[in-house]
Amino acid sequence: MGDNLTVLLIGCIAGILVGFSKTGVPAAGIVIVPIMAAIFPAKESIGVLLPMLISADILAVWYYKHHADQTELLRLLPGCLVGMLIGFMLLSLVNSEKLNLVLGVLTLALLLLEWLRERLDLDGIAQQSLLPFIFGGLAGFATTISNAGGPIISIFLVIRGFSKELFMGITAWFFLIVNLAKLPLFYQLHLITHEALIFDLLMLPSIGIGIFAGVKLLPKIPQNLFNQFIYVISAIAAFQLLGIFPDGK
Repeated sequence: MGDNLTVLLIGCIAGILVGFSKTGVPAAGIVIVPIMAAIFPAKESIGVLLPMLISADILAVWYYKHHADQTELLRLLPGCLVGMLIGFMLLSLVNSEKLNLVLGVLTLALLLLEWLRERLDLDGIAQQSLLPFIFGGLAGFATTISNAGGPIISIFLVIRGFSKELFMGITAWFFLIVNLAKLPLFYQLHLITHEALIFDLLMLPSIGIGIFAGVKLLPKIPQNLFNQFIYVISAIAAFQLLGIFPDGK
């Protein structure tokens, strides 16, 4: 970990991106994981990030409280539970160094999924009965090992053809439920610490800035340009996690 000022500055960037990812820019969620892993050990980073995500989830649910589809949530949750249990078992077995490799591969996989989503006609599989279980399971696994389930759920909801409001409402409710369910799992693995909670409190203003910007400012910015920037930074961060680029530590 670097000096305290560097950690706080990078943490604030992550906090702003947390707000972005919860209020209209899901692609921003891809880059948060490697950013946090750059200032904390990989396993510790996911414990630090979880309360930040929950605080943003609460605000997102409040903002999109009238936009959700309970039926769709219920279809996603069984697969999510299975994925969470598998992710929990993996977390209990691997150390931070090995988790870095998992996070790097997962980040690249999420980028590939986003690339495929933008280029393939996915309407034909939108009504497949196993689709919610599969995507719920992938999201549950990804969010448990790295808090990175957002892009997976985003792809699923795009395939299903939901309006922007329903998209954000379902996402907000899904991750509030799932992230709250992760708290006892992370506590059991000693990933939630007193020091981490103090750090999270310091990050609340930056999360608020991210949420405000996501709601008020980002609709005026070309979405494609922002997403391309996120993808490039995410790829660089993923390669660093994999040890291809030096990280300066």
